[in-house]
Amino acid sequence: MMKKLLSVLLVFVLAFTGIVIKDVSAQPFIVADVDINGRDIDNLAYLYVDRGETIDIMVEVAGDDAFWEDIANGLDIENDRIEGITVEAEILGYKYNRISDTSGRFIIEYQGTNFENLKLKIPEDMDLIDNKYTLRVRAYNQQYSVSFAELPLRVRAEEDLLNIMRVDFTPGLTLEVNQPLFATVRVENMGYNKAENIVVSLSVPQLGRESFTDIDELSPADVAENDDQDIENSESTESIYLDLRGAQPGTYNLIVKVEYDRGHKEVTENYQLVINGLRTSELENVLMIDSVEKTKSVDAEQGAVYIISIVNLGTGSKVFTADVTGLDWGNYRIDPMPVVVQGGSSADMFLYVSPKEDALGQKTFTVNVKEGNNIVKQITFQANIAESKGEWDNVLTGLEIGFIVLLIILVILGIILAATRMNKKGEGNEALGESYY
Repeated sequence: MMKKLLSVLLVFVLAFTGIVIKDVSAQPFIVADVDINGRDIDNLAYLYVDRGETIDIMVEVAGDDAFWEDIANGLDIENDRIEGITVEAEILGYKYNRISDTSGRFIIEYQGTNFENLKLKIPEDMDLIDNKYTLRVRAYNQQYSVSFAELPLRVRAEEDLLNIMRVDFTPGLTLEVNQPLFATVRVENMGYNKAENIVVSLSVPQLGRESFTDIDELSPADVAENDDQDIENSESTESIYLDLRGAQPGTYNLIVKVEYDRGHKEVTENYQLVINGLRTSELENVLMIDSVEKTKSVDAEQGAVYIISIVNLGTGSKVFTADVTGLDWGNYRIDPMPVVVQGGSSADMFLYVSPKEDALGQKTFTVNVKEGNNIVKQITFQANIAESKGEWDNVLTGLEIGFIVLLIILVILGIILAATRMNKKGEGNEALGESYY
């Protein structure tokens, strides 16, 4: 009884204050139609999309006649129109970032229609799993939101599709005059064909400089995901060296390009390379010391080799030595020691590291590269040491296998011998049972 009285009282209060309750189920506009790449999707159970493609989405938004007919019933619509409407297309289910596109704001008038064109780029690394992703198209403003029927996506891979995953530049994209550039490029195969004879290049067209390397092959992503096969669908190139000696200070376009499918396809990434100017006296002391591969996976009691590259941009020769700290868990040797680097050239130091017997897990150590008594570069390295079998363990394993094989052979021989004896015994019994009259 009390609830009914409160409800009646609320109605009287709202009526007295002039507040109108809107029918929230009514919408002044609807998503009347959606076309993707020129095709009506009304009757589709799902939509096929390809990795790397861009889909065009045409959205038709129209006024809802039933809503406008209710204006006379108390709905507050000024000038027979709705303002501030936005259309949004979004792919749900992609975990790395949001895939969406939105239109600008527009107005829908009574019996009016508006068309908005949106674009969505399908990422190259979307999983090839049915019904994992959903396309949603909606129109909304501050008061209303209308969704089109959500459509499941089925992602397909192209026959041949490579992607540049990452590019690492050493020492970076800001250099000094005559300072060289090194880069490693990681490429992944997102297609369903094996990719072979892949050419990776680093170039500055404005300077006419270009350098190449290659990757032999990359397996398809779906095959590489099979844990039973020791194959990779992504790989990093060896360090690509780009000689920039003689280049004037300025900002240049740096292009990383991957060519594949016999040169008929390519993928590129563009970067801005800045070369700063140095006085001649400053050039005498410009060095570049680094190691491209600072982390190694090592089996216990096995060795690993780390390479330290030294580039001397001056005109005179320089002599370098190195010492190691934090390597009490293993033994090491540096060769050559010392290393002499002539002006305008480069040389390498090779650091050989061998873990001790009880050294397992992730280990780090630091190399101090010195010119005289001065430390000119500190580099921290890492070794991931996994347990491995020693020679005696391998011998024991071989003996165990040999013993098992010998045991199987003895069992088979025993079975054969037993069967032979039974046959002979049966023949003897039959002979004893014969009678002649």
